[in-house]
Amino acid sequence: MAVVAKSLQPGTTLTASSASVLTAGAGTTVVTNGVLSNPTTVAVSFTIQIQRSGGAALDLVPSRSIQANGTDLLPELSSLVLTNGDVLLASGAGLVCVLNGYALS
Repeated sequence: MAVVAKSLQPGTTLTASSASVLTAGAGTTVVTNGVLSNPTTVAVSFTIQIQRSGGAALDLVPSRSIQANGTDLLPELSSLVLTNGDVLLASGAGLVCVLNGYALS
């Protein structure tokens, strides 16, 4: 078994609509940490959901706000285990999302 440290989501800007920020590939993916930053001049609300392969989207962070020029370290994602086909979805107009972790194969 190989363990490979990865930038799971090197950086993407979220929109107001929920969209995929990470889709797990073959093997097991573990999110070790993530950050959302708000480079805008107003507070922005965000939501994060998990959709297990073949399942419905479930809220991990139903709704939380980040002040202008603020960050959120997303403790809910720490050590989150994903398997092949699982998807993390996020929304938050203008927020920047970065996820780190590792893959086991």
